[in-house]
Amino acid sequence: MTDRSGVLSYIIEQYYSGDLETAEAVTGYSVKQIEDWCSGQRQPQHITVEYFIHRAFTPEFQSVVEFAEFKPDQPVMAQLKTLFKGHEDRAGIYAFYDSMANLIYIGKATNLVKEAYSAIRRDVDIQFPAGIRKKPEKRYEIVRYISAYDVGSSDWLDYPKHVESLILRISKPVLNKNIGHIEQAFVPPGAD
Repeated sequence: MTDRSGVLSYIIEQYYSGDLETAEAVTGYSVKQIEDWCSGQRQPQHITVEYFIHRAFTPEFQSVVEFAEFKPDQPVMAQLKTLFKGHEDRAGIYAFYDSMANLIYIGKATNLVKEAYSAIRRDVDIQFPAGIRKKPEKRYEIVRYISAYDVGSSDWLDYPKHVESLILRISKPVLNKNIGHIEQAFVPPGAD
């Protein structure tokens, strides 16, 4: 067995539980190709091994719901459970929009339902013009649409945090206090 075949065999065993059909579904390579590479009958290319590594370690983002209508006069938790069905306990990103579909809040979650529920029930702590008499007190009073994305998980990186930070830096939603933190890219010495 060659070094690349051994690495590929290790990846299949450790990250796909040795299930070639799962590896086929995730990577798009056929079971026969994977068997040939792992057995050493064929040598996988360097880029093929890197692709398997990438697919094993980088979660695939999935849209759970986009711009789903939220009704402030109906039970909040029941609506969230319906909207996030099948992804309730997953890590993800959720977004709240006002009646004009303007992004007003974005949050990351290790449990979409619990953390979105907590966030939507918080106080609205922004300054409204003095002439507005009936100011909304809770976020659920101004939220009209909700989006949510399952961002998968990784043992090494907090993908929801990085996605949230990027979106916050770009969009600066009015109800978010933090605008996110993105680390500076490393510039090798002398590369100026």
